[in-house]
Amino acid sequence: MIYTLIVKGPAYGKENSISALFFAKALVSRKIHVIKSVFFYCDGVLNANKFLSPAKNEFDTRKKWSMFSLQNQIRLNVCFSAALRRGIIGIKETCNQKILEGNLDIYFKISSLENLSRDIQKSDRIIQF
Repeated sequence: MIYTLIVKGPAYGKENSISALFFAKALVSRKIHVIKSVFFYCDGVLNANKFLSPAKNEFDTRKKWSMFSLQNQIRLNVCFSAALRRGIIGIKETCNQKILEGNLDIYFKISSLENLSRDIQKSDRIIQF
């Protein structure tokens, strides 16, 4: 089965993001499932903020998503408009906004709802967290 995951919960304060990560890890470990992409939408885009810095004894959600992406070659897409509304700025947007540095983690990529719809068309299952 081919899955697309949609994460709408922030990195901290709700369990949406961590639940999605554990679900994604379980899918990948079975080796019979494929994750087309993970799409961060609404408050889920806050997972992509590279300036998140939890205490050393806390679960680092952003870092865990980054490592998951790197190890499994799975795209972590961030909704462009939701990210801008919540202050998540990628490198390309820094020029337009006249800001020196963006705060989008390098393992997350700015994307659009159009890309999400293409991924959904190519998926057997869509799961929202």
